This record gives sequence, structure tokens and C-alpha cells, in this order.
Amino acid sequence: MAGYFSYFPKVYVGEGISDDENFKYRLVKNIFRRVKSREDLAQYSTLFEAYSIRDGETPESLARKFFSEGTLDWVILLINNVIDPYDDWPKRDNDLFEFILEKYGDTDAVHHYETQEARLSDGSVYVPEGIEVNVDYRTILPDGTTLGPEDSRIPITNYEHEQFVNEKKRQILIPTPTMLDKIIEEFETLVRYLPHPELDKKGNKKTPLNIAAKFLDNIASAQGSISVIEFSAAGTGATSFDYGPSSSGGATAGVVTGSGGTAVASTTTTTTTSAASSPSPSPSPSPSPSPSPSPSPSPSPSPSPSPSPSPSPSPSPSPSPGGYGGGY
Repeated sequence: MAGYFSYFPKVYVGEGISDDENFKYRLVKNIFRRVKSREDLAQYSTLFEAYSIRDGETPESLARKFFSEGTLDWVILLINNVIDPYDDWPKRDNDLFEFILEKYGDTDAVHHYETQEARLSDGSVYVPEGIEVNVDYRTILPDGTTLGPEDSRIPITNYEHEQFVNEKKRQILIPTPTMLDKIIEEFETLVRYLPHPELDKKGNKKTPLNIAAKFLDNIASAQGSISVIEFSAAGTGATSFDYGPSSSGGATAGVVTGSGGTAVASTTTTTTTSAASSPSPSPSPSPSPSPSPSPSPSPSPSPSPSPSPSPSPSPSPSPSPGGYGGGY
């Protein structure tokens, strides 16, 4: 019988290429496909068998025991919604103790409190046991009587809590032989691709890469193709910033505001790709007829070649030293 990933469809993924290479693809299993079982399977008692996992039993050993095929262990995991076999599968007693000690440090410390069962004079249950409450909980009977702490709630230690959780993991469902064949058939149907133009004749999916992918690498995806402008001023109030990505092949100059002194700019430009080059705005700022909305000691110069009363679409320089990064 085939294993779990043998039913998964395949997908072409793009590989890294140099500038002078054509696109390259690699055919791999699409491991991001997932099928989840229904939550109400326990009510179909004729189709599944309830089973309590014993110490030392694994999904593979149970698949060999019930299905005579160890590679069908994924069916048991799928039906019982076991995502991580290391955490969702019950632990041995020794492993459980070591796990609790590592997680909490003290196995006997109080984890939480639960209610004590409280009954009325006629014997009926007024408060059931096992409801999680806080340390200050007290049971108040209908006649106004308030029970003491010991009669209202009991402490549950870390070991008792984790042991209860571990025992719940032992209770699983095993599909009958008739149901097993239906599960495999339905799983194969659900995990495959639906009809799509990107599927080839063999059912493999291939999404063509975009030409822009040839110009993107780890550095570009993190920094972008931007121009970094660094300013240093002899006076005060100098800032440094950039305009972010530019559609032209070069960089636009930034704006610096200061209260006196001469500003010196050094520009580092990374190349960007565009269909057509367009001239960058003039680096020489022209005074705006009205003060900029940014709180600066003097009206902020606008990077636009012509005066505009509205703020520039680029980030307004901050009057505080240090500046900011802009761009992304």
C-alpha cells in the first residue's frame, strides 16, 4: 500500500537563476495540501472502533495490527486529527514525568483548582465536580450557606493535570476495513488539484515565473531598490532620509532642513528596472509659498521643481536629529 505523500500532487517551483539564465523549475511534492477529518466521527460507532493506546504502541504498530500494513499509519493519525505525533500521541509514564519536570520544574505544585461536588438535602447534585475555578471560589447553597475552601474546591497539581491530558490522548478511533478503503479513496480525491489552466497533462501545476523575479534576490526583497541619502550639517536640525523606490534608473535627491550651516550630501544609488526612464526631480529645493505642515523652525523646502502649497508626496523631514528611513 502506498505511503502518505504518494497521494499528494506535484508542483513546479522556480529555482534561483543568474541574470543571463533562463527560468528553471523543479518538480516537487506539494506538501502544503491537507485534508482534515470531521469532528463528529465518534458518533458513527458502526464505522469506527474505539481503542485505548497502550504504552509502547505507535501509529505504525497499530496500522500493522489492524490493517496489516504499516504504511497506513497516516490513516490513524488523520482520523484522530493528530498533527504532531510527538506531542499529540500519549507518552510513557517515565517520559511523562520527565516532560512535566522540564515544563514546570515542580510536579507537585498547584496547576489550578476544580470544584468539589456539592449536593442538596434531597441528594441532587447542585454543583458538579471538575469545573475549573480560581483559588478564591466558594460554593454558596440555595439557603445562603457558604461552604469552606476545602468543601468548595480542590487543588490539581501539575502532574495530575498533565496525566489527565495524557490519558485523553489514549482514546482514539480505528476505522473498520470497509471504511478504510473509502477513506483512502476520498483522501486521494480531496488532496488532488481541481481543474485549472496551470495544470499540465500529467496533473502537475506550473505557475510561470514573472520577469521581475530575475531581478529580485534576498537583498532586494529585504531592502528594495532604493536610493539612500546621508546628510551631515554644520548647523543643527539636520535629517537624513530617502524617497523610497524610484521608477527611474537613478535616485532623486533628498531634502535637508537646518538652522544655519552648510549641508553636504552623499548619495548611494542602486539600479531599478522600469519600462522607460524618467528624469528625477531637481535636487535643488525651491521655497514653498506657505509653511510645510511638518513642525520645523522654518518652512520646509519642497522637492518639486515648482512651488506647491500642498505637502510633497515624499516623507516630510523631521526637525529632530537622526532622521528616518522612509522607503518600505
